[in-house]
Order: sequence, then C-alpha cells, then structure tokens
Amino acid sequence: MKRRVMFAGVAAIAGLLVPLAAATPPADAGTGVGCVGSDCSVSVWQFVTHHGAWGVTGTTPVPIDVPPPPCLWNPIGDATTGSQYIISQFGSITKQDSQFEVYQSVQQAKGLLAKPVAGTWYELPENPAAGPGGMAECLKLPLFAWVTPGNAPPMPNVPPVDLAEYAYNHIKIHKSKLILSPANGKGWVNLGTYAWTTNRVPVIRLSVSLGTETVNLIARPVKTAISSSAGTPGKNCGVNGSHYRPIGTAPKTAVGTTPDCGVLWDAPSTGATITATVTWDVTWNGAGAGGTLPPIPLATTSDPIRVAEIQSINGTGGN
Repeated sequence: MKRRVMFAGVAAIAGLLVPLAAATPPADAGTGVGCVGSDCSVSVWQFVTHHGAWGVTGTTPVPIDVPPPPCLWNPIGDATTGSQYIISQFGSITKQDSQFEVYQSVQQAKGLLAKPVAGTWYELPENPAAGPGGMAECLKLPLFAWVTPGNAPPMPNVPPVDLAEYAYNHIKIHKSKLILSPANGKGWVNLGTYAWTTNRVPVIRLSVSLGTETVNLIARPVKTAISSSAGTPGKNCGVNGSHYRPIGTAPKTAVGTTPDCGVLWDAPSTGATITATVTWDVTWNGAGAGGTLPPIPLATTSDPIRVAEIQSINGTGGN
C-alpha cells in the first residue's frame, strides 16, 4: 500500500504564523487530503499544549520560519462521515495486505458507523516538505487515528529546536513601563531627563509540549537603550535604565550633563518623546537539547514632553 502524500505545494510554514484553519475532508482517493490554499495550515502544531507566557508579545518580533512538521494530521470527519470515508476507500482491504494499521482502522470505522460516539477521525499523509527524515517519522504512525474529545492523535518525533522555534513565535512579553524624572511631561533645555524601565516580572517562561516532547523557553531583559526625537540620549543604561536610585528620582547634576540613561534636551519642544528599547535574550532547553534564539527588542515611548527654556522657571521669558 502506498501511503498518501500531501501536495508538494502546501505552504506548511504559513500555518505556524497565522491562526490554524480547518482543512476539508478529502473527496476521493485521487485528491490526497484535499487541502485548498491556507486550509493546509492544519498540522501537528494544532496539538501543542502550553503553560506559561503564551500569547501575543507587546511588540511583535520578527517571527522565525519554523521547518515544516513531518506530518500534517488532517481531520476527515466524525464517527459517521469519517468512518464512511475510510470504509469507502479501504473497506475491501484484507488484514494480510494492510499496512499502517489500515485494516484495524476499517474495523473500528465499521463499529463507529454502527454505534456513533463523539470524536474525530484524522488522516496522516506524508509531508514531502519535511524531507526524508520527517517522512520516515510519519511512516512509523498509523494512516488513520480515531480521537475522542480532549485527546490527540499519536504524534511524530519533531526536532526539539523546531518546537522551541514554534514556542518563540508565541511567547508573550509585555512592554516595560517607562519612568521619567522630571515627570509629568516636563523638561528643560540643557538639563537631563533620567529614564528607568520596570518589567512586570524579571523572567518570562513558556513551556510547550507535543506528544511526549516538552521544551522550555526563558526570556530575560539584558539591556535598555534610549532614543529621543529632540535631544541627546545617554549611552550608559543598565538593564533597567538609569543606575541612580531610588527609581524615579533624578540625581543632582550640573547643567549640560547628559544622563547615564535618559536625554539631555537640546532645544525647546512641545512634543518631545523618549523611547526606551528593552532587549530580551531568549534561551531554551528540553527533549535532550537546548540553545539560544534571536533576542526580542521591545520599545516603549513616553507621552509628549514639553521642553522649556531654563529661564522660564524664573519668569524671565522663554517657552
């Protein structure tokens, strides 16, 4: 028996970066799984379970293109429609001629057709885009799987780094809070505004599992950088901005001193801003492997700041 093959033109990676869509059941043996366009994004990734910071990051980082999974489980129907499909295609197969447990699936389909219960039939065609190694993993699994609610089909072995990269595309990191001194949207020419960043938590963790494999992602803030629309930024920020403490209280410095982390204002402005970019390093481990993934920079911009001339403090003019 020749195992079905997923259309070579399927854009498997697309399903990793967009919401997973449900593929339509195959019409007949000659049409493979019947995927059309983005519907082929249905894949083993839909069976990932997760714990921790799962969601959309405050500012979306450039996503990683995850290699196509070795198999693309395709839902083909419930106890009635899925069973009818299997029987129509393989109802006459004998136990001696059967491969990939198709004979057993036919017998189970006949039983479900006689007494339907809740669940879904899945078909597992090969995915040529995954390469010889991935296809070999597919051949270790049955062609069909009956799955009751709350459960998943048997999963192929996916390279741990692929699972880690998939998790990277789904880790949720909130933007840092930006604290300035002077506060209240005020600043003065030739005086510095100091900046600090604070995070909801100092370490972000996400664990994802597929079948028996689990990998863990850990993201930590490692540096803060400042930029401004109307001033000279300091270049000596710590992980959380200015080194001066307590947070939110600027030190007493001379006129014209550039903050270690913040902005020395160059000219009056009614709408200057400060942007703090916090870079998070990402590491992963699990399933006997580990490594690093691209850092994630997240930028937070202040509300508009009115920068006035120093002499305006004494009422002698200026802005």
